[in-house]
Amino acid sequence: MKTRLLLAGLLLLACVLGAQTIPQLSGQVLISVNVTGFVANPGTYQLTPLARISDAVKVAGDRTPTVSTLTALTPQQTREAERDSLYRNFQGLRSVKLTRGKDTRTYDLLRFMRTGDQDQNPLLKDGDLLWIPALETSVTISGEVYIPGEYQFVEGDKLADILELAQGFTLAADRNLVNIYRYRENSPEFEVLQVDLREQRAQDIALKPYDRVSVSSNTEHRRAWKIVVEGDVKAPGEYYIGENTTLYDVLNLCGGPTSRGNLRSAIYANRAGAEEPDLEFERLMKLDVANMTSFEYRYMLNRIRQYPGRYSVDVARVWASKGAEANPVLRDGDYLYVPQHMDMVEVSGQVVNPGLVPWVEGKNYEYYIDLAGGYTNNKRWNGTRIISAASGNWVKPNKKLTLDPGDTIYVSEKDTYDTWTRFKDIMLIATQVITIFLGVRTLTN
Repeated sequence: MKTRLLLAGLLLLACVLGAQTIPQLSGQVLISVNVTGFVANPGTYQLTPLARISDAVKVAGDRTPTVSTLTALTPQQTREAERDSLYRNFQGLRSVKLTRGKDTRTYDLLRFMRTGDQDQNPLLKDGDLLWIPALETSVTISGEVYIPGEYQFVEGDKLADILELAQGFTLAADRNLVNIYRYRENSPEFEVLQVDLREQRAQDIALKPYDRVSVSSNTEHRRAWKIVVEGDVKAPGEYYIGENTTLYDVLNLCGGPTSRGNLRSAIYANRAGAEEPDLEFERLMKLDVANMTSFEYRYMLNRIRQYPGRYSVDVARVWASKGAEANPVLRDGDYLYVPQHMDMVEVSGQVVNPGLVPWVEGKNYEYYIDLAGGYTNNKRWNGTRIISAASGNWVKPNKKLTLDPGDTIYVSEKDTYDTWTRFKDIMLIATQVITIFLGVRTLTN
């Protein structure tokens, strides 16, 4: 009986002691860590026992005040933002020193951030001292890597180390050839080291301070040449092409023209050619017409009328011959537009009823002008022109010239003259002619 009472008493005592110690254990246990060096807010911080180097560095730098983007920054806020940017961009995170008692070790915190190497981000203990240096020497990597930029140089760095920190090559990179620009000793000049990674390993190529690594793109590897097809075709869109893809091949891929598509007036051009600047045309556009020669004026008009970068190809002929005639090989950036087929001819200018007239095969311009009501009395003599829908050229009409759908007939109006000014011009010319005649007659007599 005494034994039972003793056990019950011990159990009760254990419960009481447990109830008193549980709140103490449930309270947060903290460690003190000193953070110094090139950080925004050096000092002593209370952290949890699970904190690592990255947590301490973050705490020592996360003191930037939250500022609304809708309000202007005060001078104090501007200085704080510049200070924090300075620390973030020029911290030497690849050589963070951790002092624990008498033991000091160096850790590459950036490697942990980029590769997840936990060995470079150990747990902290109470009384640890962290020192974050400023950036002293660096290596720059640019071109086809995922995170190009300037990286802290650590003695013994290899090309593979910097590539790993930059997250490696992009899909467009030339993975075989890397250029390293290296300054000569005691000289502002540099030399170019071409590294062929098919013959050397990146792990074996040592870097030096201030090296500049350039990774170029490989345009021939998995190149994505394409042509854009728009307008009245059965399947418009982008089509990838190879070196020997022809216009007829793409017309087949897009299903050819719809029942409304007009291949005769189709535009086949290269967008790179269309976007290439025409310096002569830009110069003429800035001039007054009175200061242009007749050739310059006509060149400017022709440049405005025609689609830049257009190929001289009859798309309708390519389709009709199934690629046997006038079938060019496509280039990257080509563009094909098939307009809607309109069996109409536009008659504009000095006619009684300008507008669209139904097209009839084999008819000349006089047929359409008659349907438009004929000429007005303000028509300019010899002022009728045909504007070709296919080329944009202005053509002087004749009875043998037949029109195509989409063509335009333009009838110009008479030039307006002031009667008195015209009379004075005529009298001036007549007086000059008579004077010359009398002078010649006097000399001959």
